[in-house]
Amino acid sequence: MTRRLLCLHGHFYQPPRENPWIEAIEVQDSAEPFHDWNERIAAECYGPNGAARLKNADDRIVEIVNNYLHLSFNFGPTLLAWLERHRPEVYAHVVEADARSLEGRGHGNAIAQGYSHSILPLASPRDRRTQIRWGIADFRRRFHRAPEGFWLPETAADTATLAMLADEGIRFTILSPYQATRVRAPDGEWVDATGARFDPTRPYRVRLGAKELVLFFYDGHIARDLAFGEALVSPERLLARLEGGFDPGRAHDEILSIAFDGETLGHHRKGGDETLAAALRAAGRRPDLEIVNLGQALDRIPVEWEAEIVEGSSWSCAHGVERWRSDCGCNAGGPPGWNQAWRAPLREALDVLRGKLDGIFEREAAALFPEPWRTRDRYVDLVLDPERQDADDLLRREAGRPLTSDEVGRALRLLELERHALLMYTSCGWFFSELSGIETVQILRYAARAIQLARDLVGLDLEPAFEAALARAPSNEPALRDGRRVYQVLVKPSVVTLEGVGAHLAIASSVRPLPDAGRTFCYTYRLEGRRSTQSGPVSIALGRLQLESVLTRETLDALYCVLHFGAADFRCGLSPYRGPAHAQEVEAALLGRPHAQPLSHLLREVDRHFPGRDYGLGDLFLDERRAVAEVLLEGTMERYEDDYLEIFEDNRRLMEFLHDIDSPVPGPLRVAADVTLTRRLLRVTGAARAGDIDLASAEAELTATAELARRLGAHLHLAAVRHDVRELVEGRLAALLAGRSPGARATELAAILDLAKRLGLELDLWDAQNKLWAWAGSTLVTVDRAAAADLARHLWFDEETLLARAGFAAEG
Repeated sequence: MTRRLLCLHGHFYQPPRENPWIEAIEVQDSAEPFHDWNERIAAECYGPNGAARLKNADDRIVEIVNNYLHLSFNFGPTLLAWLERHRPEVYAHVVEADARSLEGRGHGNAIAQGYSHSILPLASPRDRRTQIRWGIADFRRRFHRAPEGFWLPETAADTATLAMLADEGIRFTILSPYQATRVRAPDGEWVDATGARFDPTRPYRVRLGAKELVLFFYDGHIARDLAFGEALVSPERLLARLEGGFDPGRAHDEILSIAFDGETLGHHRKGGDETLAAALRAAGRRPDLEIVNLGQALDRIPVEWEAEIVEGSSWSCAHGVERWRSDCGCNAGGPPGWNQAWRAPLREALDVLRGKLDGIFEREAAALFPEPWRTRDRYVDLVLDPERQDADDLLRREAGRPLTSDEVGRALRLLELERHALLMYTSCGWFFSELSGIETVQILRYAARAIQLARDLVGLDLEPAFEAALARAPSNEPALRDGRRVYQVLVKPSVVTLEGVGAHLAIASSVRPLPDAGRTFCYTYRLEGRRSTQSGPVSIALGRLQLESVLTRETLDALYCVLHFGAADFRCGLSPYRGPAHAQEVEAALLGRPHAQPLSHLLREVDRHFPGRDYGLGDLFLDERRAVAEVLLEGTMERYEDDYLEIFEDNRRLMEFLHDIDSPVPGPLRVAADVTLTRRLLRVTGAARAGDIDLASAEAELTATAELARRLGAHLHLAAVRHDVRELVEGRLAALLAGRSPGARATELAAILDLAKRLGLELDLWDAQNKLWAWAGSTLVTVDRAAAADLARHLWFDEETLLARAGFAAEG
């Protein structure tokens, strides 16, 4: 019998979204209810595929499995860096899957990817090599081995790119069947393969001078059906569709490869993670089918046939790689009549800018390093280390001598300039329909950061010429006109200096408590001599702040003054710190007689000692701006809530009467009921979290309040209530898992979950389910059978399955 091997490959990727000045993703309202799109897609896809649910006919969980154990996969390096920091449990599932597959199959499921997802055939040879080397370095750091395979962003390929992969020790890559131009059997003639008219279930060799690379061509029809068709409707449908990719008439061992965007599984197609898990479980039980990764496949099937590819081709553009440099007609949405004539001018503007940036780097770095471009390739070691602990050692090795602190700072800024020059080619900047889309604005922000670094390093302003070049890129939005306007309106306001970061810190510290030293974004800080007072209606905060960039070693040492005139009216000034005597002089002038001096005199003193730019609330980074606004609103809302309580208590019987006679309750009274009863719920849940009331009392009061709201037709605002109840669940679950009075905690947890259901809170139980499943499989189960069964029911497990996993014998 011939072998039937199946490999499903998921390409998991998000573009880098970090603000280039703070290396953090700011809130993205379009991703609501999540903070940003990485958070949202992690919750909908990356997490669920690491803990996919297998369910029975009653929609009850019978097992939780790691889909990554059975997928070939690549994760974008910048996405993995984000997961490691923000979703370590998801990151652990990915890393674990590769380690376990390596142990069980002899080859790991993970393959590497170009670092920042730029289109490699369109990159300069030098940038292409760096993107490949950085991708490989990132892979080695995370998976502790060399990669066998490499995912080309958008599968964009040409012979030069494939040759470079082979030079770097890569064994294979994955392409679309439409990227093959001809194939041939051993000692046979070349056969036309255009239009995917060839057998994709063989591995193919492509000759690259003295080296070669193996190509796996995925099945295009099945991949399209999985991404856009009906293949994920059910496990049975998916398995049948996969089986249709094999053909007994081929009479040879087959490796059926299916490549798709990993985000299809749960993000683009809700429930896709569960469908895949069930289909993989069924496929794994088939004696005539073996699920493999591609390294494994090369152990099973010899590479005998050859292939040649279409130069400059990809999987997501019918015109090759034109989607990333011309108005080829490929786009993603947008109203009728929109075009992408902006793509070519955008690439041209960036290419010219890159040439100038590279010239600055090569010229300036040559004074520090014998081989500047080799140093850029090795800079990835620092990029992958957020704390930059080995920066001095790496730079000393590259320079061949110790560097002064000034030279270290200059070297780091030059290397950061090049990192942003690489990031500004992220492919998503061209993929969509409009120049002003968030993806294109993001790559322009990387360009702006590189321009800023160049200006700081050599005093050369590249921005005017760049803006002039962008003016040739037309926007589809009439109000924005062109790329120059997009850059000026959507990019330049986000450009921040070190002083701007200091002002952000000063304003934030005047509103909410901050420790004297710590880290904010990619900066370490120290606050000293903090003083504050009130001068009439104005609050004054004064102090010294020291700031250092973790990335570039740039420093700021300044006195700050923050005036708060009330509401959102802030004024912040910074002045270079010139020693204790100067600091005392400023403090005496501003805080010496705060109640005696008129406001006009105070403002004149501020102007004299802080003559530079004024900063306000709008200069804070977006998340901090909203956090400060929330603090400012808190007191105001408390005052209004007291007013609403009085209105509600005075008119409660009237509202009940109106409701009884089926007469509408006036809007102001209805709002008073909404606010008051929601506040009552929060008071009870807060007291329960703090342990100030017992759970039974809390349950009785919450139930009574919810019933009163129902009778009055009040609308309860449940988001904050849901947050409190979720914390109650997490607290009881943590105590249960730690073995602290597990019987009592299990009973309380079930009661809280039952209460949440009656209140209509619709809690997200995903994390609790994962933890209970792990607990049931451990040696920590010390509750009785009835309590375990009750928890299983409330957390949507199949009762008998969870009990069996926890070691309880079947009844009867």
